[in-house]
Amino acid sequence: MTGAKVELLRKLNDALWRDRDLGAALELVDPDADLDWSDSRAPYGGRVKGHDGLRHFFQMFIDAWDEWYPEFEEVIDVGPETILIVTRVRARGKGSGVPVEARGASIWSVRDGKVVSAKLFQSKAEALAALGVSEPR
Repeated sequence: MTGAKVELLRKLNDALWRDRDLGAALELVDPDADLDWSDSRAPYGGRVKGHDGLRHFFQMFIDAWDEWYPEFEEVIDVGPETILIVTRVRARGKGSGVPVEARGASIWSVRDGKVVSAKLFQSKAEALAALGVSEPR
């Protein structure tokens, strides 16, 4: 299942941030999904609920960034429906052209081929602690 979960999340990432194709992204997300970005340091954090919430969240990013692309640096399978992804985001502000780079981690739950939840963390260590999992050696 790991390969299928990773492929789904790569498709979602590409649809949103490379292709900016919200329709394709929504096909990969459960209509009742709960995406928790409340630990984000950006002003557009918070919880994103369902397709309507994802539409609003996506538009905020499009309005603020000319480029925004999270790259998967590490993928850790932590259960049949759960995966932890460590990312590096490279972005460029709209209007300002200022480049930004940041790292973080997120825990994703996938069920029946769709994302049902996600939670953003500032670090891999925080995400592992939330899962009650030790750093793999």
